[in-house]
Amino acid sequence: MMAELALKQSRANRRRAQSFESLVQAGLAVIAKRGLYETTVEHITEAADVGKGTFYAHFPSKEDLIHHLVRHGFDELIAAGRAGAPAGRTPADRLAGLIQEQLRVLGRRRDLVILLHQVRGLLILQPEARQRLRQEYQRYVRFLAEECREVLGKPGLSQAEAQDLACAIAGFVAGTLSYEMLVRGRQGMPAALRGPINAFAAGVAARYASSRRPGNGSRPR
Repeated sequence: MMAELALKQSRANRRRAQSFESLVQAGLAVIAKRGLYETTVEHITEAADVGKGTFYAHFPSKEDLIHHLVRHGFDELIAAGRAGAPAGRTPADRLAGLIQEQLRVLGRRRDLVILLHQVRGLLILQPEARQRLRQEYQRYVRFLAEECREVLGKPGLSQAEAQDLACAIAGFVAGTLSYEMLVRGRQGMPAALRGPINAFAAGVAARYASSRRPGNGSRPR
């Protein structure tokens, strides 16, 4: 009897996991096709081939699904940055490697590029709303700020400087891919981007990695 109950529970858990994953993949696909604003719960459940009751068993609202997608998208970017950060080279090389890892992940995730772009626009239009979503972007910027301190060898970089630099890198990555998709219809990270990436990284490294505090015999830049 206990074995039979355990088997039924295992099957129920598998079905629940399968329906959850179906909704996640459908959400990404439908938002990438229709856009964030036009996508409804009905569109997502139709694409996932599940009922609305199943959707609401997993997510209280469409915004909860979007929060899940954004959170896990940033998790993927952060994991790639931590796993792929090069060591033992120049600050410019290490920074270029960090940027390339972010571009590599997003370059094969057109759906994630579209999602993060549209959610970012929504948060700019409604600065006081959707704090959970805003916190995910802030988490990603904090990650980039810490990585910048590490790859540039500047652990003492101020919070404001590190945050500004992190925002510039996030903008470089997102903007570069968005315009590549818009102008050239490309997915992936084209080899031609290595030149701009290296130039951007070299400029940042020249400004931050070699900068010194005023009063130590050098002029501030």
